[in-house]
Amino acid sequence: MKDLYLSGGSFYGIQEVFSRVKGVVDTKAGYANSSMENPTKDNVDKGLAGAVECVKVTYDPKKIDIASLLALFFTIINPYTDGIQGKYKGPQYRSGIYYTSQEDTIQISYYMAFMANKGVRHQMTDNSFVINQYEGEGGRRPPIRTEAKELINFFEAPAEEQHYLRRNPTAYTPINIQLLEQVGAIEKIQEELESE
Repeated sequence: MKDLYLSGGSFYGIQEVFSRVKGVVDTKAGYANSSMENPTKDNVDKGLAGAVECVKVTYDPKKIDIASLLALFFTIINPYTDGIQGKYKGPQYRSGIYYTSQEDTIQISYYMAFMANKGVRHQMTDNSFVINQYEGEGGRRPPIRTEAKELINFFEAPAEEQHYLRRNPTAYTPINIQLLEQVGAIEKIQEELESE
C-alpha cells in the first residue's frame, strides 16, 4: 500500500471523492504540514498552525497508479487559484500534493509539468496538430498554484470530521459528486456509511 496526501478546499469533498475510487483502500481527513502538534480545526482556520486541510489517500498501486489519482485530483480542484476553491477561501484551503516517498516525486513533477504546459499555444504549421489549446489571455493558462512538497506531518481530524459529506449529503462542496458518479470516475454509494 502507498499513501498520497491531497489538499484542495475543504477536506470533506476530497475525502468523499477519493473514498469512492477503485483501488483506494482508505482515506483520512486531517491537517498537513502544521507548525503545531495536534492542531484543531479552529487553529487551522485562524492560521495559527500554518496547516492545510488535507486527505491521506491510501491506495493499492497494483489496482490504481499515482497518475490516475493525480488526473482525478486535478479534475476536481482549481489549481490556478491561491487558497480559493469554490466558497472556501484562505491559506488552509490551498491546493497541494504532499508525498512521503522520493520515488513519487518524478511522477508528481511530470504531472505538474504537464498541467503547467498543456495550455501553451504552439505555433501551427502544416504538419502539426494542436491539442489542449487554452483560449486564455496570451494563449497561456495562469500559473499553477498547487504546491508539491514533502509531507512534514499529518494530524488526523476528529471522528466527527471523517466522511462528513456522506453523513451530511446536503453540505456544501464545490465538487460535483453526482457528475463524477455519472461518468464513472467514482463509485456510487450503495449503503449508508457504517457507524465507526
